[in-house]
Amino acid sequence: MEETKVLSNAPMKQKKRLNNAQRDNLAGLAFVSPWIIGFLVFGAFPMIYSLFLSFNKVTISADGILTDWIGIGNYQTAFTTDRTMIQALLSFLKESLIMVFIINVFAVLFAVILNGNIKGRGFFRTIFFLPVVIVSGPVMSELVDKNVIVMSTIGDFGIVNLIGTTLGATVSNFIVRTFQNLVYMFWFSGVQLIVYLTVLQKLDKSMYEASQMDGASVWEQFWKITLPSLKTAIFINLVYTFILLATFDNNGVINVIKNCMFDTQIGKGFGFSSALAWLYFLALAIIIAILFLIFFGKFRKKEKKYGSIEGYFTTTKRYDLQPNFFNSTPKGKKIKRIVLGRNLSDGIIVKIFTYVLLGVMSFAFLYPFIYMLLISLQSPDDVLNPSVNLIPTKLYFQNFVKAFKTIGFFKALGQSVLYALVPTLLQVASTSLVGYGLAKFKFKGKKAVFGLIIASFIIPSQILMIPTYVTYSKLGLLGSILTFALPATFAQGLKNAIFILLFYEFFIM
Repeated sequence: MEETKVLSNAPMKQKKRLNNAQRDNLAGLAFVSPWIIGFLVFGAFPMIYSLFLSFNKVTISADGILTDWIGIGNYQTAFTTDRTMIQALLSFLKESLIMVFIINVFAVLFAVILNGNIKGRGFFRTIFFLPVVIVSGPVMSELVDKNVIVMSTIGDFGIVNLIGTTLGATVSNFIVRTFQNLVYMFWFSGVQLIVYLTVLQKLDKSMYEASQMDGASVWEQFWKITLPSLKTAIFINLVYTFILLATFDNNGVINVIKNCMFDTQIGKGFGFSSALAWLYFLALAIIIAILFLIFFGKFRKKEKKYGSIEGYFTTTKRYDLQPNFFNSTPKGKKIKRIVLGRNLSDGIIVKIFTYVLLGVMSFAFLYPFIYMLLISLQSPDDVLNPSVNLIPTKLYFQNFVKAFKTIGFFKALGQSVLYALVPTLLQVASTSLVGYGLAKFKFKGKKAVFGLIIASFIIPSQILMIPTYVTYSKLGLLGSILTFALPATFAQGLKNAIFILLFYEFFIM
């Protein structure tokens, strides 16, 4: 009894509780663990093996992949003997940086417009996102070859000749190339527009109301509230746009890498193309690192922090309006309010301009689809008739009948849906977990995980083809839906980094 009493009086050993940092660490690692496991199983070996091949002369024969170590020979060739990729890289960087800027300016502008009181917002948003669904290498190549999304005749306008005479041929050629590819660039803006619009819809409306009470104009609200709130989204979209252009099939650098893969000439082949791919990866990584330093680096200009929105705009320098009919008389103010609106954003003129702009851009986005539809309805006689440009003389539906019979459409569609839908659902589920973990928790190795996610996105997929095939073959995944479903389960499906970044941006707000 005494012993029992002694034991009962003994102090209870308390369980050690985790502090907030430890809980965040465990929770963050738990959420990103699918990606870490998937990367170790499906991603690490292809990347390392591709790097190994870049230091070898590679021969693919009936006996398998034969390697002969040559050190940095492939890299020396890329900089000295065969500089085709280096020249293509410089050309790509010069054009892509301009395209990245224009695409994101367009996306921000139309996200702000669609975030307003616009009727048919869902309709316009669908139209602007539609190219994302069908943009692929073959489709884009066909549309470009037919000058459907390229305004090839822009150079014939007199204003271009005037600019060339005034500012020189270099500036004129730059303007011509930019406007020729304007629709082409807009077609890449669908995802970015949706991201910006999502962020804008989640902003606290009270900030705009308070600034309006302080006397802020729409222009000041854009620069002081809207744009700073989009900072993280802008960075993510700049990176996304740059990598999207860098890995697109029509990219000149990608074409050089692909052409070298199976080139039988001396000094070429898979080893040389691997070296080119890693040089390309390094160049892209440097650009992204520069973007990161610009947005989040220590050397950037220190931002002013305000405890509240009150007084933020009253300190802004303004120009006093000179008294006139429209701002000093009741009748003039009423006319101004009707025409321009209370805040220069909801008047008749503004609405007309907005809907005309949306209508013109919607047609520019829809025209390639209209073109493809009308071409598909042309008969063989219309195709051979030079007088028939686009509109068929009669609707010829036999093209669709032949397509159904030739490819076994419904059977092929069923397989495509199965092989696309299941991995897509699995990837959405897994990448949403990873994006949530990166957005909501601070944990050890977070920056490393972020870096590896970006790195896996940058490396051209073509160069990982053989290493990935070897990996999947050893795992016994070839020839079944598991080839796509299993990597997607662990956030390693096609373009997984895009999904993760989009979910990260959504959850971080």
